[in-house]
Amino acid sequence: MSKKLSCFCLIFPLAVFLLAFAPPRAVGADEEKSDVSDESSSDFGKEEEAKSEKATDLVEQLRALRRQQPTGETLEEKKADFIKTRREAVAIADDLYAKATEGESPELPLAVIALQAKFEMLMQLYQLQDEDFSTDQFLKLADDAEQIFQESKKDPQDGLQVGMMAMQVALQTLSIAQQLGQEDAPSKLTSLVTQISEDSRPEIAAVGKQLQFQLKFQLSPDMDAVAIDTLASELEAEFSDREVTESEAGIIRNLVSGVEMLGQQQTAIRLYNFFAKKFSESKQEQIKDMAKLWGLAGHTIDLEGTFLDGSELDWASYRGKVVLIDFWASWCGPCREEFPNVLANYEKYHDRGFDVIGINLDDTRKAVASFLDKEKMPWKTLFNDKDGERGFENPLANRYGILGIPTVILVDRKGKVISLQARGEILGKLLSEQFDGTEDSAEEES
Repeated sequence: MSKKLSCFCLIFPLAVFLLAFAPPRAVGADEEKSDVSDESSSDFGKEEEAKSEKATDLVEQLRALRRQQPTGETLEEKKADFIKTRREAVAIADDLYAKATEGESPELPLAVIALQAKFEMLMQLYQLQDEDFSTDQFLKLADDAEQIFQESKKDPQDGLQVGMMAMQVALQTLSIAQQLGQEDAPSKLTSLVTQISEDSRPEIAAVGKQLQFQLKFQLSPDMDAVAIDTLASELEAEFSDREVTESEAGIIRNLVSGVEMLGQQQTAIRLYNFFAKKFSESKQEQIKDMAKLWGLAGHTIDLEGTFLDGSELDWASYRGKVVLIDFWASWCGPCREEFPNVLANYEKYHDRGFDVIGINLDDTRKAVASFLDKEKMPWKTLFNDKDGERGFENPLANRYGILGIPTVILVDRKGKVISLQARGEILGKLLSEQFDGTEDSAEEES
């Protein structure tokens, strides 16, 4: 059990469920009742109240177990204790689900709490390589989540929210089961997505249509160059005569980034350029901004500005070098995490013609200067602290549609942009191709 998993959809934390759904009232507590009250209806009310109280107790137990810290003298002892509490939580979640769904009046919000709690605990048990973990548990969980999704259609009060939550659990669970090699998972996932896309609730149907698009153009790490090229052609055909929606733009961004990360630079550049044109025609400003950055792929880029030391950038003097342009800020955690990798490659290739230009998006000169005083980066950093041009209002950030950081742009010796994803191992591989014609990396050499 060593596979790395990537979830198909967003994972809603258990806390969201516990806050969104307060312990349910007894059935009919807020409803008008007739004056007629017989013994059987009274007994029914007591049974429902007892059921609700029992379910509420189980929710509290889940809360307590989730907060509980592992105990033990050694790491192994703490791991064993953590696994034990997660197994207990799975059992409680099963009990809660059974209580919530028994009888003629199921408590759907509580059932969804149970499903999400069980999903979270099973994921942790899988990651800890618990010997009692079985992938069949994911399929059973998906079936339960799909059942609650169907039941949610009958509930006019909580149905939409419950349906959304149950749908998330089912999708995530089936996606993971598929990654773990469960034979039935792909067909179940496709069937569920079809059901969601045909749902009578517009909000849910819209999610289903987005997921259908995502499944249709799904990229996998084992795809070869021919398969990726075919996928790219199908994607271009899909949008040859129609606009890109906001949700589709997000999927396309991840897809094209994935193509580049799989080493298919030319196919990625082709898609960057195709969608830069499509995005530029969008009525949505955020999509238009993506066009600014993507339109750089395969083309030259112009830079100007002032370095922190007060000198002016002479961009022409960098021609003939391979240059990494790095938009960053001192408050950006992922930016800081990437610096050691950039530095390793700088030290390996700088004497052969590799350089870096940082473009800092801090709001104050003091912040960036203080950071660089400690880190001692050997390359130069552009900074703009003019009124109205600080941070993300930096003219270069606006010109090239920088919506988030870190954003990196790798430029070859001719001044053309060859990558918009040159981070981590990809940077080392691209530089090796530029200088050595191989796919060695600084990380491997060290």
